[in-house]
Amino acid sequence: MKAMRLRLAPEVTRTRLPFGGTVLVNGVTMDLAECQEPQSAILDRLLDRSASDAPATRAFAAALLEGGWLIWEDCPDGVA
Repeated sequence: MKAMRLRLAPEVTRTRLPFGGTVLVNGVTMDLAECQEPQSAILDRLLDRSASDAPATRAFAAALLEGGWLIWEDCPDGVA
């Protein structure tokens, strides 16, 4: 079974805010999601695959997946 990882959906752009936090913008729908610093830190860990399996982290990831902000993709060969 090939390893999977989370990444931003192709149409989503992430901008880190200078005061902390992150804004996600869907370039097709122009939807916007603002993450405060704690959620931005979780997003960092989700994208670099170091997130914990805590219920709050799973719930945040599920919400981002359901909203179309994140997608699952196959890891490149040699990346576990």
